[in-house]
Amino acid sequence: MTDHSDPLTVETRETFPAELLDVTCRPRSVSLSPRRLASMDGDGRWRTRWAVALTGGRVIGALGAHRPSSARFSGGFYDLNELGEQLERPVPEDSRRWAVVGGCRDLAAGAVTDARLDDKETARVQAALAAQVFGEADEAGDLPVALHVRREEAEAFAAGIGPRALVRTLGETADLYLTGDDPEQHIAALSPSQRERCRKDRRRFEALGYPAARVPAASVLEEAAPLVFAVKAKYGVVDHPRLSLFRLREWVRAFGEGACHASVVRDDTGRLVAVSFFAVQGEVLGGYEIGLADDVPGREFAYLQAMIHGPVRYAFELGCRSIDLGLASATVKRRRGAVISETCLVTIAEAAGR
Repeated sequence: MTDHSDPLTVETRETFPAELLDVTCRPRSVSLSPRRLASMDGDGRWRTRWAVALTGGRVIGALGAHRPSSARFSGGFYDLNELGEQLERPVPEDSRRWAVVGGCRDLAAGAVTDARLDDKETARVQAALAAQVFGEADEAGDLPVALHVRREEAEAFAAGIGPRALVRTLGETADLYLTGDDPEQHIAALSPSQRERCRKDRRRFEALGYPAARVPAASVLEEAAPLVFAVKAKYGVVDHPRLSLFRLREWVRAFGEGACHASVVRDDTGRLVAVSFFAVQGEVLGGYEIGLADDVPGREFAYLQAMIHGPVRYAFELGCRSIDLGLASATVKRRRGAVISETCLVTIAEAAGR
């Protein structure tokens, strides 16, 4: 598809480009798929503008700049005040002057691009979009920051921003690539240590009585929301069960009920002890939230069953070839076959004399 003779242009729009909803795109995370991003246009908590890349009159990519609607940000993962010295510049007190670039809900950031672009052209589009978004924010005196951009794309962003680009490692994300035609073949293809660990996990699941089941996500939202809230509270995230439920419903609306699944683990009384949510996008099964009960035996094995082992089986059932396992617990995921990649913070250094 790529035609390097056509000039690449970037324009700014107030709504997500509908043209990208009808083509196969290549987001770096399922959380950055077109339908998930397009739902930002109806989110009153943020004011979003989109840089849109075109060539030959065809839309081939987009990158959002999300500004809080309130002058005082309510906290959470996207509170730029919490980043401290990593930004190497002051954070405006008025959060309406923050531009959170590339994603502001799911701890993933990046541009969405047409999957028919080759790698070189994809990087060129990412760079052009970043130049537009970061440049516009900088000219307005705002602070643009992208959080949890995958390393390769962060470098493309930096190329577009220019010499004032600042890239810092922020975390790690995990992808599990499936081999073979079923879970048994997949496990057999792992390294000896990974293979033995997975088989040990299975023995523990059986001993604890923790089978996993795939159900429509919409069928367990209310039951799961308190468990999702409990996990966030355990890590110091200010939240409320009703907000967890609201976000889960919002996620299902964005992808559609048919694409959204829950991996559930129940004890022998039928009580929900672990749950993870996944959406199918093409050949990728992308993770969203996870919920865990605190007062259960073998809690870590309930987690492993809901988060990794159950979804491996579901991925084969659904025709997926990889699982986006997201952030956190990188060592646990690596030991069970996942590939770990860096995520980065990208911003623009303060101009001299400002």
